[in-house]
Amino acid sequence: MSASRREFIQKVGAGVSLAWGGLRIFAGPRTLLGAPGAGQSAPPMKQFLYGTQFFRPPNPPRALRREMLKTIAQEYRFNIIRLWPNWDYVNPEPDKWVFDEVEEVMKYCDELGLKALVGLMFELAPWWLEQKYPGARFTDARGQPVRIQGSPNNVTGGWPGLCLDWEPVRQASARYIQELVKAVAPHPSLYGYDCWNEPHIEPAWARNIWALPQEILFCYCEKTIEAFRAWLQQKYGTLDRLNEAWTRRYADWKAIDPPRALGTYADWVDWRRFIIERSTREMKFRVETARAADPKHIMESHAAHHPPVDGCVTTGTNGWRLAEVLDVWGMSLFPRWQFPVIYHGAAKFEITRSNAAGKDFYLTELQGGHGNEGLWRSPKMRPRDIRIYNWLGVTTGAKGVIYWNYQAEATGREATGYGLVARDGSATERSLEAAKNNRLIQEHWDLIKDWRPQPEVALLTDQDNALLTYAAAGNEDPSTASFQGYYKALWNMDLWADFIEPSSLGKGNYKVLIAPWHLMGKKETCEKLRQFVEQGGTLIIETGFGLFDERFYYNPVVPPYGLDQVFGYREGESFWVNAGTEAQPLIPPRNLPPSDWVYYEPEIEFTEPLAIRVKANTYLTPLEITTATPLGKYQEMTVAARKKVGKGQVYYFGTNLGASIAAGNDNGMELLRAIVTRVVQPPVTAEKVRPRLVPGEKRSLLAVFNDATEDRTGVIKLPASYSRATDLHRQAPLPVEQNTVRVTVPYQDVVVLLLE
Repeated sequence: MSASRREFIQKVGAGVSLAWGGLRIFAGPRTLLGAPGAGQSAPPMKQFLYGTQFFRPPNPPRALRREMLKTIAQEYRFNIIRLWPNWDYVNPEPDKWVFDEVEEVMKYCDELGLKALVGLMFELAPWWLEQKYPGARFTDARGQPVRIQGSPNNVTGGWPGLCLDWEPVRQASARYIQELVKAVAPHPSLYGYDCWNEPHIEPAWARNIWALPQEILFCYCEKTIEAFRAWLQQKYGTLDRLNEAWTRRYADWKAIDPPRALGTYADWVDWRRFIIERSTREMKFRVETARAADPKHIMESHAAHHPPVDGCVTTGTNGWRLAEVLDVWGMSLFPRWQFPVIYHGAAKFEITRSNAAGKDFYLTELQGGHGNEGLWRSPKMRPRDIRIYNWLGVTTGAKGVIYWNYQAEATGREATGYGLVARDGSATERSLEAAKNNRLIQEHWDLIKDWRPQPEVALLTDQDNALLTYAAAGNEDPSTASFQGYYKALWNMDLWADFIEPSSLGKGNYKVLIAPWHLMGKKETCEKLRQFVEQGGTLIIETGFGLFDERFYYNPVVPPYGLDQVFGYREGESFWVNAGTEAQPLIPPRNLPPSDWVYYEPEIEFTEPLAIRVKANTYLTPLEITTATPLGKYQEMTVAARKKVGKGQVYYFGTNLGASIAAGNDNGMELLRAIVTRVVQPPVTAEKVRPRLVPGEKRSLLAVFNDATEDRTGVIKLPASYSRATDLHRQAPLPVEQNTVRVTVPYQDVVVLLLE
């Protein structure tokens, strides 16, 4: 052992003090990353991070690792790899630590000039720990504990880990981090720590393909329930106040049990608020434990689900809260497995950037090959997919791309899948395309390094609305579909969008604010929205806005807190709309009486801002108009309105317009375009392709995406006097005439132009 490493280990051993609730963690002096636990931005980057997941036992075979890493570094010119030092694999006995394979890979990285992002894998607890503390198993809503076991993506076993609400598990987890840091931090190749791979309550992504809804809700073990009761005591202070809030008459705090089936709203929302806060506390525990042992390196994590276009209830996380305690935030994207439409992937990039709140963000996992679950295989990644998601990342402001993974998986239900290269290590058209795009991105780092879009449109999200939706429906579909649809419309208008929480209202330079599926009318939110409109903003809201108050009681007047007078309308009693999808069109019952047509995809007839018919979705809500201007009707009912308020205006739609657009009703998208583009114009736009500009002083990048299934041509007006355009991938010039460029983009592909 070298003297420098021995000194480092001595410092680690002396510098850590841990606690779960208060997070009493201290370390050495401040660093470039700020005080330990500060979660400040990472130091300036010198190049775009580009690489691949590489090591997760038993992949790749030990005898092949050095040569594969040499290929990664010297042929593909990647600059980073990820490692999974599985806790169960490196800690087979209480005081036994086996880091030989991890250190061997790190040594090769030292030699070859590669950086390494090392995972903290709590989700793979050692068998001895479960045997010693069987009560620490995660427990589902049916009261069933989940024994640790192998899983499709973790063949060494140990999944899903153990519950950190148990003190012995926390202490063992902390020691795992400390021992791992001792092994990897002395290596010059260490870039940082992936503190939590795809944060969520791990068993919620059930490996049991027959799991019931209550078998993906966690954690109901005795220690988590005790912690929930303590959280309620802190929140409410007295049992009387809790009883009033929940409409209960508990005689003792110990009588409280978290909800396990759909019933009432207040208890469900509090339960999941607690779980989300618990996940944030776990992230702090991971980050600050690692930072106490190593204050010099980057603390990163990346999400695989992205509320509000994805659900948050079962996964139990809030991206903003998690990103706050990190240096860098990131995301996973498997576009040929789970998200086949480009705009959905673009939404996830913009959500990740919004979560990061000014910090760098990475595409920490991009699908490398076909997805695999047992015998089933997803469509494989094509070179065009590599191009699309590399440049979608660049244009939305990402500063890194890392593939999942390098070599195809060896065994288990993911075997044969995800490999950027073939199983024998030979190149594929995907890996060659990745290397080409890496080179192109690095060549234009001067344009990319400081680029972040500055949207003038924001989508407002409040997690309590999603929690309430789940408590009411058992899923978040009306909420997630609404956000998906509104973002789809903005994507097709060539507009960037931020996703913001109510606490950010009034802080951005937004001209248009959309509040999809906003069932809870919080007083402070309502007041800030009124101010936004009065000061000149355009606000778009939809059915059910403020339907419930903060106690989850149905408001007598909707919208609440005087907004009915300000906005000039009141909601009447809504009709539930049965709606189909593009894949499964709705077939109404035969001989349906005319009075019941309203329940089966009724069409709203709009007269302003353009004459168009739009299918209703989820609800159809009639309005009592006072001072607003009617915009749309169903039969004789007014169901949409507009009102000028101060310097701005508000648009109300008496249906879930976002979900209507998401279901394939493009007329809703055109209606929204007629409103938004009167206020905000994109820097570049086209009819049939989707251009995105990365501007520079003398040079700019223009990425032109085609999300259609046929080749398309677009004529794009450029915002400055450029005289030359070069297709980067083909190294071919395109003529620039009268400040416009004509671009033909193959189906589901991207063309990237250097403008000079």
